[in-house]
Amino acid sequence: MPEVRLNKTLSDFIEDFSIALFKIKNKKKSDLKAFQECSSIEYNDIQSVYKDCQLFESCSIYNPPAFVGSRIRHKVQTSIFKMDSMFKPVPIFQKPYDSLPENKQIYFEEIKNLRSDAKEKTCLVYLHGFSESGYTPEKILIFKELIAKMPEMEVLAVQLPYHMMRSPKNQPYSGAYFLDSYPIVTIESFRQAVNDVSQVLSYAKEKYKNVIVAGFSLGGFVVSFLGTCDDRADLYIIGQAGVHIPKTLINLSICPGLSEKKDNLIKQGVDFESLFEPIELSNYQSILPSEKVISIAGLYDKLIAFEDVEMLRCFFNGVYNINYSAGHRGIIFEMKKIKMRIMKIIDSMATQGYTNL
Repeated sequence: MPEVRLNKTLSDFIEDFSIALFKIKNKKKSDLKAFQECSSIEYNDIQSVYKDCQLFESCSIYNPPAFVGSRIRHKVQTSIFKMDSMFKPVPIFQKPYDSLPENKQIYFEEIKNLRSDAKEKTCLVYLHGFSESGYTPEKILIFKELIAKMPEMEVLAVQLPYHMMRSPKNQPYSGAYFLDSYPIVTIESFRQAVNDVSQVLSYAKEKYKNVIVAGFSLGGFVVSFLGTCDDRADLYIIGQAGVHIPKTLINLSICPGLSEKKDNLIKQGVDFESLFEPIELSNYQSILPSEKVISIAGLYDKLIAFEDVEMLRCFFNGVYNINYSAGHRGIIFEMKKIKMRIMKIIDSMATQGYTNL
């Protein structure tokens, strides 16, 4: 893709147009019959459910991955694996969780360069954004060049809860239940995402010499929470994520059901942000060394406020901060420069030795 330099005016046009398309694509509201028991859970109930709960936990064990299928194209092999999730929801959410068996399987795609003869491999555990229905954009914009220029690199592209092959039959679009539902469903979705990724990380740590975890947008938020409970990866790349998810959700206009519920609750005098207090990152502490964190953010992002990104950077005290001159969707025009920066950092770390950081 040819390089396009974006100013704020052009970036805002692309951002507004993309958000409008996003709304059209995801205009159908979620059928929440599976979560009827969750509809009456209010602020006090949520606080009491999570009062004595370890919200985010690492998982050092995993169920053996089962091979699903594989294909080879242009010497790049993509293999799909699945494993039973070991996540345990809070008791009040156990019945709804059990009613959606598709979501109880972790799927990931292993992507590798068959031309590589590297004996010691590095793994990129990658997490996608909200409502993505497949990894095709990342394969074109990120993975293809990454594994070509860094032949020792392999990718494990993880499918987050309620997305892609984990999407329940009655869900209107991939990932809808994750955000476009009830507060407790969103909280449990983040809890499961962190726990599931930690399981994949346990698998990767046994198979690869070095492991990097990266996520953008929704995936970036998941990586940030992972950084409060699991420090086993060698590098954490947090893209397009800030510190305040409750604030992000109240301003999120791309989920019709969420927006409607928000408006109704606010009319009733409910503090909407407080319903999502358990997933406020600033309530926790980072366990990561500052040199293991890369933060990537768009200066003109209309979905993730840049001041929230700056607060996230203070939270992790990260050494590597990458800004690009575009919004949430405009990142595609800046991806080449971002990739070059990231690969330079990875090369530097590999030279020093990850374990010496």
